Amino acid sequence: MRSAGRAATYGRAFLSFGLAWLTCGSVSAAEPCVVAAAPDMVCVASAADPLARVPGMSDDSRAGYAPGDLWQAGGRAWRALSVQPGAARWAPVPVARPGDVFGRHAVFAGGTMRMIGGYAGPALDVAATIAGRVRQRTIAIRPDGRFDAPALEDALAARDAGTALVVTRIYDQTGHHHDLTALPGHAVAHIGAVRIAGQDVISWGEENGPGGFVIPADVALPRDGFFFGATGMVASSNSATGAAPVLATLGQGAGAFRVFTGSYTLDGFVHLGDANGPDQRSGFVLPSSPAAFGIGGRPDGYRLVSSDAIVAHRSVIGPGTMAGGIIGYSGQARGTALWTGIVMADAAPSDEMLRAFQASAAAASRDLPQQRSVFVAIGDSRTEGYLLADGGNWPLRMQRAARFRSYNFAVSGETTRQMRAALPAVGSAAWGATRRVAAVFGGFNDHLEPDALSVGETVANLATIVKTLKTYGFTVALIAETNTGGSRRDAIADAAGRGTIPADIVIDPFAAGQPLFNVGDRRYWLADYTHPTAAGASVLADAVWSRVEPTLRSPAERR
Repeated sequence: MRSAGRAATYGRAFLSFGLAWLTCGSVSAAEPCVVAAAPDMVCVASAADPLARVPGMSDDSRAGYAPGDLWQAGGRAWRALSVQPGAARWAPVPVARPGDVFGRHAVFAGGTMRMIGGYAGPALDVAATIAGRVRQRTIAIRPDGRFDAPALEDALAARDAGTALVVTRIYDQTGHHHDLTALPGHAVAHIGAVRIAGQDVISWGEENGPGGFVIPADVALPRDGFFFGATGMVASSNSATGAAPVLATLGQGAGAFRVFTGSYTLDGFVHLGDANGPDQRSGFVLPSSPAAFGIGGRPDGYRLVSSDAIVAHRSVIGPGTMAGGIIGYSGQARGTALWTGIVMADAAPSDEMLRAFQASAAAASRDLPQQRSVFVAIGDSRTEGYLLADGGNWPLRMQRAARFRSYNFAVSGETTRQMRAALPAVGSAAWGATRRVAAVFGGFNDHLEPDALSVGETVANLATIVKTLKTYGFTVALIAETNTGGSRRDAIADAAGRGTIPADIVIDPFAAGQPLFNVGDRRYWLADYTHPTAAGASVLADAVWSRVEPTLRSPAERR
């Protein structure tokens, strides 16, 4: 049985929510971050980005590409027909709005983006606390197809200091009036806190608390013929505090379908639950960087899709109907989604539909599925984002600096023994990457009772993790332990110095003279002396980025 939140032994201190995230300027960035009502947490690809262009003959197998791979630039998309060295061929593919892919079978589409072509009208209802009273306001998709950012900025400016703008309704753009409403007593998704490449997102996070949206009971999806998808990203590729984050539950009771990450095995793969079993591990790994996510049910099983992958999960699915459901709530787990749009359809998606959703979602969101630089984080609550709002962990904040494919496999409460469970998922994440960097930050939980590990096992586990990552082709950065009481800082530093833990890079942002040295400094550390505040997570992101950028980005990307 998993012990949740074990790194909180020194006490829990809840952050009061604030929207004043640090700006992009604290990281060296070759690509501009667009800072408006709230700073971007993921950069916008600029015209100077070497990947923001039409693909060419040199985008071949030597560059990590395979036939069928997707490329997006300027809202257009291409697929690789062949990737022969020096003679790659890419063909343009048509794109639509993400909900239009499913035609009349789209039973819900909504979010902060135009998900249905030509739609103009209400997008979200938001609740703001103004002079101590909660007031509702509707933010629209304008006739030009853009989310009404000025109206959002007005709502943010009017709210009481220290309060969040909470999403209470997501309007259905399909015309079916299947609006999603916040779960009573659990309206926790925010708007105005985070942007992805200039697009406002609906954001969950540790500090937000558990909660989500109710799917109306008249949304009936066939068990053997449905699609659920989202645009945006997630802040964690693995489990979070207390339980596995559930992306969606379709239907009610024993016959419901669930899709969630990591499970209690902490393995980093997406898991499924249906009549065949409540916890089935797929072979699919969801990035913690901009990438559409979708899952389609067919009689022969499921197809899981992101902007750069389609993975089959074979199964026999019987007939029946799933009515209603919940998005983003599982009773205990905090969500990690940062979504710009959600789509549901009541038909079994063909492979052609899935590929069309891939391309259309990437084009609408300006995702970069052609990215072949991969960053992986393995660790505990300090990397997962314990008690941080809106997914603001340090790996997410590091994406202010550049666009790269990122995976955050950290889990709150993990020991180094448990961290090893994610290694197979890391191997899957490495597929096709030409530049691979992994950061390992863990060991504090090893000394906590009742399952304390010896210092020798801590060192041995970290050595195994680092060595395995290197066999996958990663350059491995070991982040030193903090000065929190009980941490094995000296033992881990000694093992790294002697090469027992054979990391390629050792990063110590907790050394004397560094901002994170004093764990009693409340600017950067919570009152438990263990977990970074939002400002501390930003400092940690800067420290890691400064050391891994030369390996993660090519010289052309660093110009």
